[in-house]
Amino acid sequence: MRPVTVLLVVLLSTFLLGLVQAQNEVAEASIYQYQFVVAITYARQLHGNGVILSKRWILSSASTFYRYSFTEYTVAVGAEDYQDQATWYEVEHGYKHPKYIGSDYNIAVVLIRGSIEYTSRVQPIHLPTSNPDGVEAATMLSFGGSEEHQAHLRQAKLVLTTDQSCIDQQADFLAKQYIWDGVGYCALPEPGTTIDLWHIATGAPIVADRVLYAVFAKHVASDHKGQEVATRIWHFKDWITTTTDVSWDY
Repeated sequence: MRPVTVLLVVLLSTFLLGLVQAQNEVAEASIYQYQFVVAITYARQLHGNGVILSKRWILSSASTFYRYSFTEYTVAVGAEDYQDQATWYEVEHGYKHPKYIGSDYNIAVVLIRGSIEYTSRVQPIHLPTSNPDGVEAATMLSFGGSEEHQAHLRQAKLVLTTDQSCIDQQADFLAKQYIWDGVGYCALPEPGTTIDLWHIATGAPIVADRVLYAVFAKHVASDHKGQEVATRIWHFKDWITTTTDVSWDY
């Protein structure tokens, strides 16, 4: 094979590899960087994700708990692989937002039995001190996403926005209204990328600089892209503080 041909093959292979990597921006995540993420399970099988608010309170989406009563779930903390390394807590009680219907007002808090011990692998999240209409460099944390990584913590870069262009892509009118009213965000992959975590990302925290801005609420399994919706945490600050013992300085 001629040197020029070899060079072209190498360049093409490098380009295609880079294209594949760029198309799916999902990577393994370290629990030492994201100590606040938890897995929410039923019979030790993943049902959703959550975030530590305090030593006894966990925040997630209401849809995480759609199938069983709250007390049948368990919470795994401090793990990059929740089936191998986690500390487990039973759920004592939980509250879905009273306006929760489908993906609207899709937020819940649960009270665990006992008390979480903070360590280098377990820490509470920081709550926002402002209410931005968008977050350009956000990270979503979720367990699962593929068969070989179903118990592992993974991260994906995305953009939170309320731009009219993203609202126009929503096929569901209630989702449009949800974002218009400041209750939710459009959750979009960074330009040129895709994310394979959508189908299991229920309740996944979406953060920037260790501050929680949203939890993942809705995925539409279709070819129509841009319909993912996240619940906007700031809108629920009063409900969170009155339902739990969590203090929120804002």
